[in-house]
Amino acid sequence: MKTSITQRLLFLVLLALGGCAAPPTLTTQEAAPFHVVMGSNNYGYPASQIQLVSSVQGERFETRQSRLRYPECMSGYLEFVEFSGYLDSSAVAALGGLVQNIKPCVRKNGSRVVSPVYMNSAQGDLALGMQVGQWFKTQSIELVVTEGQVCESACAVAFLGASFKRVQATGRAVLHFSGELGRGFDCARSTDMMPFKSYLMAVKGSQSGQALYNQALTYCRNGKGWDLS
Repeated sequence: MKTSITQRLLFLVLLALGGCAAPPTLTTQEAAPFHVVMGSNNYGYPASQIQLVSSVQGERFETRQSRLRYPECMSGYLEFVEFSGYLDSSAVAALGGLVQNIKPCVRKNGSRVVSPVYMNSAQGDLALGMQVGQWFKTQSIELVVTEGQVCESACAVAFLGASFKRVQATGRAVLHFSGELGRGFDCARSTDMMPFKSYLMAVKGSQSGQALYNQALTYCRNGKGWDLS
């Protein structure tokens, strides 16, 4: 009898302890690795869909070329390029090399998908910016300033020349006319403005180029610059 009572008490104690036990911890699934575009806050692609093709790291810039799985392309992927940093001659050479290395994305119907080139650059050589803009105009690429990225100075000059371009979300493309070294044109200097005018006419044609130049002049006294977004 004593043994029976003891066994019953032991059972009740174990039952009580089991009732007080914490429920099993539910572990949340870890977020999948994400490829964030350089210079962006959080815009990018699932890392599982991305393959790095090539990258170049300079003293004041970084650029890389990647492949994104893209079923619309007969190749199965769309290539894109990212750039972040100061636009100088070495940066332009590295960027140009990667852009020229892009494999075209062609659909089954023969149409082509333009490859995005993401730009994040707030300073650079303005003359080089004009050269890059004229070159971008001849390339089958889309210059993109995406969420969190900034495109100013030489980058903004190049932005004007690209045939395909867009600014996404909180991205900003701004051309300054404050004359600050490496940042914008100085409206008071003909050595700045005449080449800029010629550039606009070269990439936009005489009429549209003149109209854009006239529009640019209205921002000469604007400390905030010309917002191209």
